[in-house]
Amino acid sequence: MPPLVDHAMMESVFPAEEIETWEEEKLPAGLHASARTVLTEVGLPHDRSSFFLLDGALLEGENTPAAFRRCAELDHFSAYEDMPKGWENWLVIGEIFYDVVVLDPESGTVYCLPDGEYRALPLNRDLVSFAYFAYLLQVERPNYDFSVSEDVEDSEAVAISLRERMIQADPLPFEGVEPAWSEEFDWDDDDAPRLPPWDAVLSNVYESID
Repeated sequence: MPPLVDHAMMESVFPAEEIETWEEEKLPAGLHASARTVLTEVGLPHDRSSFFLLDGALLEGENTPAAFRRCAELDHFSAYEDMPKGWENWLVIGEIFYDVVVLDPESGTVYCLPDGEYRALPLNRDLVSFAYFAYLLQVERPNYDFSVSEDVEDSEAVAISLRERMIQADPLPFEGVEPAWSEEFDWDDDDAPRLPPWDAVLSNVYESID
């Protein structure tokens, strides 16, 4: 079975200079094989027009990227409670909006640390599907982003299709979650829970971007 995403796919939608890869010696020992493949071969985007930005520590100096930060280095680290064992050693990857994206180097699972909530939520089962989600969003950008295309005709259908394709690749982020456009759930209600990161992204797609 072919991989979900490879470097050629990333280069087909992102400028080559905005796709970061890491040399083996800059990665921690014992890193999960799937994460190692993404970081050394596939690459992650750092495109300010996209929804995901790499952690600033990875972009210091002329010869980037630099070293990964650990969660133990995060501001307000001591405020987090009931976190998985060993989470202090997770790697800080970047952020989606204001939510921190982190990687458990042993299991390869990607987590989100919601802004101001001091807890961890599973974001993707692995870094492969995370990169694939970024790829899918960029492929469809001309169909929901007026800043790159004037031919945005049905961004609602694009969001619905994207969510279905994401679920097929990795259902973990969407388990037990209604989409933002669902008639069964009012996300604008004062008592509504916060939209998880990928559904927050898809909500932006649904409404289109100017």
